[in-house]
Amino acid sequence: MGINLENHTHDYRQVNHVYDFHSLEPRYQHLRPTQKTPIQGLILAGDFTKQPYFSTMEGAVFSGVKAAKLVK
Repeated sequence: MGINLENHTHDYRQVNHVYDFHSLEPRYQHLRPTQKTPIQGLILAGDFTKQPYFSTMEGAVFSGVKAAKLVK
């Protein structure tokens, strides 16, 4: 049985523009956000976050696992 998030989701943003992504080169890694944010209740997941597999399905999954561990 899944959790119904419809009543708990206030807003969302789908990133789908080439300029919304940072370069994958090493010197730009500091620009990528971590999964944990200073905003209570906001946790990020996706291949654009800090994780070892850039722009891959593995990166998205790895980031999702890291985000899930932050949910309490």
